[in-house]
Order: sequence, then C-alpha cells, then structure tokens
Amino acid sequence: MIEEEVLKRIKPDDVERHKLEKILSNVMDRLKGYEAEVEGSFRKGTWLKGDTDLDVFVFFPKEVGKEYLKEMAIKELVSRFSDYNYTIAYAEHPYLMLDVEGVEVDIVPALKVLSGSEAVTAADRTPFHTRFVTQHLDEKGKDEVRLLKRFLKGIGAYGAEIKVQGFSGYVSELLIIHYETFKNTLAEASKWVPPVKVYFTEPAREFTEPLQIPDPVDPRRNAASAVSMEKLGLFSLASRYYLKEPSMEFFFPKEPHYDKIKGDILLVNVILEENVVEDILWGQVWRNVDKIRNILTERGFRVIDISAWGNNEKLTIAIQLESKDIGKYYLNIGPYFYQWESIDNFVRKNENIWIGRDGRLYSIKERKETDVTEIVKSNLSFKHKFKLELEWVKEVKGDPCLMRFLRKSPPWLK
Repeated sequence: MIEEEVLKRIKPDDVERHKLEKILSNVMDRLKGYEAEVEGSFRKGTWLKGDTDLDVFVFFPKEVGKEYLKEMAIKELVSRFSDYNYTIAYAEHPYLMLDVEGVEVDIVPALKVLSGSEAVTAADRTPFHTRFVTQHLDEKGKDEVRLLKRFLKGIGAYGAEIKVQGFSGYVSELLIIHYETFKNTLAEASKWVPPVKVYFTEPAREFTEPLQIPDPVDPRRNAASAVSMEKLGLFSLASRYYLKEPSMEFFFPKEPHYDKIKGDILLVNVILEENVVEDILWGQVWRNVDKIRNILTERGFRVIDISAWGNNEKLTIAIQLESKDIGKYYLNIGPYFYQWESIDNFVRKNENIWIGRDGRLYSIKERKETDVTEIVKSNLSFKHKFKLELEWVKEVKGDPCLMRFLRKSPPWLK
C-alpha cells in the first residue's frame, strides 16, 4: 500500500529522536531560570524524518509587553547562546535561530497568557495549539498528519509563509483531527467549494478567506487565513486525482524535464543588495506580479502566466506572453451614439472616429509603450536596494524552476 511505503520513508526512527532530544536538553540547560517550553511538531509528535526545526518558546510576563520582546528579550537570549552559531531572525518580533549539529533550533520569546484569546502576539498562542493537538491526536493520528504533510509538500502546497500561501503544520493537524484520517481528509477536500468551512467552534468574527477554520484556542482568528485560492484549488485537485489513482508522485514528485517554449518568456532576475525578511520580500514580490500582469494587459499584451521563485538574495519573476510583439496602433472602443454626456469628450480626445455596426463610436489610437522590457523595468518596485537583469528565454538550460513554469502541469496530473 502506498501510504505504508510513504510512512516508512517519513516516520522518524529512535536514532533521530534521541539526537533531537539531546540537542533540546543542552538548549534547555542554557535557559535555566526562564520559563521555557518545547513546542512545534517535535513536541506534538508530527514531524517528518530528517525535516524538522526544533522550537523552544521562552515566556515572559504579559505585563512587560510586546516592545520588551522586540528589544530586551532578544538581547537576553543572545547572551545565553553567544557561543553558538546563531542568527537573529524576524517574524512579528525577533527570535534566535541556532544551528546545532545541522539542526535548526528556533528560540522564540513570547508573552505568558492564560488563554489563546488573550494572545498579544501570534507566538503567545503556540502553547495552546500544542496542548489542543496533543490532546486530540493518538499515535495513529500523528502518522495520518505525517502523510498529509508529506502530500502537501509533494504537491507544493505546504507552508503558511507569504511565499507559498499554503497549509501550515497546525492546519494540517486540525484537518486530521476533524476528518480523522488522511484518506478522509482527501475525500472531503476533493469536494470542496469555497468558501470552505471547517468548524471546531463558531467563529468570533466574520471570515472572508477561501478556507475558514476558526482557531479552536482563539475563535477570533482564522487558522487557515494564509491559504490562497490557488493552493486550496491545488490541494482539492490533487486529492481528487490521488483517490482515483494513488501514486508516489504525489508525495515525492520527480523533477520534470521540459524544454518546449510556448510564446515569449521574459525572465526578470532581481538581485537584492540588502538583507530582507523573507515574508516582507514576498509580500512585495506578489504585489509586483499582480501589478505587472495588470499593466501589461492594459497595454494590450496577452499574458499567459506570471510566476516567481528564488530567495532573499536573488529571485526570478517569469512572464509568459502570447507574443512580445504588438501593433503600433489599436482599436479604441467609445460610447454608444446616444450616450451624449460622453460623446463630446470622446470626440475631443480622439481622431479617426467612426460609428460601428453596433452603434458605438470607435477610434484608432497609437500605443505609447510597446517594449515589454521597458514597461517592466519602469514599473517594478521594491522597498530595498536591488538591481535587475532581464533576458528573453531562447533555450532551457536545465533550470528546474523554469522547467516547472514551462510545463505547468504537475507530474501527478499529466
């Protein structure tokens, strides 16, 4: 059975467990005197073999406030781990990221609150998430979560960060708690029509996102707010096709080899010259993607697809057009002949005017911009220092990201 084979590959063994426990023991020794707890997928028993970060949360009195976490708490934590290989990372507030024997250990300051609904920062809810999951998942349930996580990773829908806009580990756990098994979750997801509502409790406010799961520890929050319509659709479609014809491709897809270029493809390579927090960067990336798509469409180009990939040092925005060549002139559609309030303005601003067979006024206009590269360069913007390198794709040289962009169809679909 495919799921059994997958579990053999993704379920951690005792050797890995003992290694992680030893790392955590050393880290916790450094935090004596603080109220520190292990959280995350290791604590919940849902982590994947060879694929986990360890999360240690350090709790400060709620009264010290959020600013204390940003300024003083991180300094205190650095002083405890100054001899470790560490970096200061940023989410809602700074946290410490250690590299211990090749394992990432995140030391996260948070405020001590009595319930999830009292949370001041997102980190404050985490222990309540941990308790809810551990209280509702048995050993079989943990394996079902592992299968769902690996499935989501395989299809490219795992991760709540802005770059991915997919399913978090916590949402994966909630789905298994709600639907009980991996197969049941896929069976339900294959029938989803947005907005999808998965309720443990009634929401404390109205949600607008395509997947709505009121957080059982804080019903004001949609636990699935990060899931985009695209990733919801991807999961639903993959679920339907897996149930029809199960395959290891869903869990461990092979990199496709595809070198057929359809249309004209412009690669916009953005080299970041400043250090940027990834979530901040990708918020800007997707805004630029939408902006470029809209502007090119307004200028008369037929856009097939736009996507982006990369990291916070170098990223690529790929633009696929039916053609980069466009006419110097275009048909301008005006008002109907009886829309008098608009006609004088149209006549004043246009020449070569005529009435069409449908009764509308038309004119011929000259395009001001016909060079795609110039349009892109003048409209791309980032809040951090960057430089651009633009190139039209003439041949595919083995870049797996570009191949995926060209192929479109995931390997499990076709």
